[in-house]
Amino acid sequence: MPERGHRFYGTTTIRVSRVIHAPLRYVYDWCTDYRDDDGRFSKARSPPTYRVTQVSPRRVVRIRIAGGPGRDPAMAVDLVRLNPPYSWHLDQIDETDQQSLDYRLTSLGRERTRLQLLVTERWVTPDFPTREELRTQVAGTWGRLGAAIEADFRAGRPAKGA
Repeated sequence: MPERGHRFYGTTTIRVSRVIHAPLRYVYDWCTDYRDDDGRFSKARSPPTYRVTQVSPRRVVRIRIAGGPGRDPAMAVDLVRLNPPYSWHLDQIDETDQQSLDYRLTSLGRERTRLQLLVTERWVTPDFPTREELRTQVAGTWGRLGAAIEADFRAGRPAKGA
């Protein structure tokens, strides 16, 4: 909820689905392996840095620090609730929006998994993307992540980092 005097300028909810060519448990472990070097998946010129804290076996807190429009960095906080092996939930709070993401995995056989995302963003700034722009952004991000998951699986790399 925004602080007193603040309001939401818009709310957008989208659904995105993607088939990943890797087993369900591998996909879950890979996606929920929150690490300090997760910025390696960013396509930004100056990738964000992360600080990850495993609060408990089912709770993770992650802080993202990225270059901001001014002198100060842009920051976001992710609160993650893990529900192995099929789902997890993420609440993200940053300076421009509050995002809620529900991730659900479904096995489609031995080496195929469907990832379904339900994303709700509440914008606290009047400048925010259209529903289709948001869908394109999320689908693009998960296109890159899905390709990375599949490449790691094919190469025999472990789903969890060291």
